[in-house]
Amino acid sequence: MTRFQAASREAWMFVLVSLVVLLGVATFSAGEPATTEERIQSLANQYACPTCKGQSVAESNAAVASTIREFIRTEVNAGATDTQIRDALVRGYGEGVLLNPPATGWNALVWILPVLVLVGGFGLVGSSILATRIRSGSTEPSAEDAALVEQLQAERR
Repeated sequence: MTRFQAASREAWMFVLVSLVVLLGVATFSAGEPATTEERIQSLANQYACPTCKGQSVAESNAAVASTIREFIRTEVNAGATDTQIRDALVRGYGEGVLLNPPATGWNALVWILPVLVLVGGFGLVGSSILATRIRSGSTEPSAEDAALVEQLQAERR
C-alpha cells in the first residue's frame, strides 16, 4: 500500500467515525418526562410564543404564551397525546408556533444543511491533511531545484 493510499484511508476513516459520532449525538434521546409537570414543561419548550421573537412559550411572559401554557396543561391533564396538542396548536396559530419545524419541504434544509456543512468541513480538513502529507512525502530536491540553488549560489559569489 502506498503512502497516498494509507493517508487517504486514514482521512476517510476520520470522516466516517466523525459522522457516526455526530449522528449518535444528534439522535440521542433523554427519554420520556417522568412526571406530568415535566411533560407540560417539555411541551411548553417546544412551542414558540407567537408575539415574542425567539422565545419559547415556557420562557415568555406574554399573555398569549400564558394562554398556550394553560392550554397545554389542560390538554395533558385531559389525557391528550403530544401529537394531538401539537396539531391543535398548529391549527390555531400556524406552523410558526413550532420551534422545531417538521423536516419536510423547505424546512428539511434546517435539519439537513448543518449536517452537510459538518460533513463537508470534515472532508475539507481530511483532504487538507492528506494533501499536506502528500506534499511533504518527498524530502529530496528535484534536479531542477538543485540546479536553481547552484545558480543562485554562483551569482552571490
